[in-house]
Amino acid sequence: MKLVYNFDGSTMPSWMPLLFWLLYVVVFVYAFKKTMLSWYQNQRSKDVNWLFAIYFTLFAVFYCINDDYFQYRNWIYVRDFSVWGKEKFYIFVVLFCQSLHFDYPYEVFRFIVWGGAIFIVYYIFRKYRGLLMPGLALLFLFVFHAGTFCYARASLAMAVYFLGIAIYFCYKRLSLRILGIVVAISSYFFHHEMIIGIAVLPCLFFPFERKGMSYLSAFWLIIVIVVLSFFSSNAQFLDSIFDNDELSSKIENFNEKGQGAFRLSTLVNYLKFFYPFYLVTKYFWKNNIPRSVAGMYRITYGILMASVAFMVVSGVRTVYTYRVLYISMIPMTLLIGYGYNNGHFKKTQFLIMLILALLSNSIRFINAQ
Repeated sequence: MKLVYNFDGSTMPSWMPLLFWLLYVVVFVYAFKKTMLSWYQNQRSKDVNWLFAIYFTLFAVFYCINDDYFQYRNWIYVRDFSVWGKEKFYIFVVLFCQSLHFDYPYEVFRFIVWGGAIFIVYYIFRKYRGLLMPGLALLFLFVFHAGTFCYARASLAMAVYFLGIAIYFCYKRLSLRILGIVVAISSYFFHHEMIIGIAVLPCLFFPFERKGMSYLSAFWLIIVIVVLSFFSSNAQFLDSIFDNDELSSKIENFNEKGQGAFRLSTLVNYLKFFYPFYLVTKYFWKNNIPRSVAGMYRITYGILMASVAFMVVSGVRTVYTYRVLYISMIPMTLLIGYGYNNGHFKKTQFLIMLILALLSNSIRFINAQ
């Protein structure tokens, strides 16, 4: 008996968001115990690498908070991928899954795509071990971004992109650094929205100092706003990057009550990103930090500035604004993990970050019902 595909239609049953919200709350309480309670008891938090196996399995195979889960299920069973106009890599993955003598090809697809994204993220955090605790950082990824790191192609593309960035900064050999840039650029073939990430790659070479970052902000915002204003008259250009024809229909389906909740979710979600970045920036401008962490900070800075530029041009609630913002999930988690591990946050500051994460993700789970 198939346990995953016995649902009618392409939308999730109303009980599934509640189930995964309860799972999120359990993991959140566990993270609170590992961080805040240990902190107040003057104990140093221990890493939670064992959690990786559980998180990997649950998230990679079963996790869903939006209709992407069921949309891709239908594509694998029904859709003719030979005429699919998006990233060709996924055609090979689907054909491989369909060729298996296995009753659950979609679970295999999930394991390869979402599971591959999680594995790559964990590998990135492992490259930064000594500066942060990889297992705890992965736990932070779930706590802060459970409601948003569930996209299919985008999650894998972001993971590949930041794998390239990590390779670039964690190695000194020129050949490996070039490889890192190539890997980052290759993320475009996993999701076309990573053209935004490729556009901010020059931030890797920008001087890391307060005056320099101020110049970068002004320069980047002006350039991106001008470019976006030019292309805003041609909606097909932006839609082709973000698949807006599919995503915008979901937003328009909110009723009046849902729209109010969505506005609240948008505000809290943006605070969840910008408040930690503000705290990190305050510390980074006053202290010397490792080159590899500084590089992740610079690339995160560039992505956030791009998101702000989209916000200026197309509005705070548009799909373009928040999808660009979400690209910073992985490096933002890395920066939080580094800051926590090295005592850069005050107790109250970290508690506010956790509260924002709980509110943001809980609202998303509620909206998904």
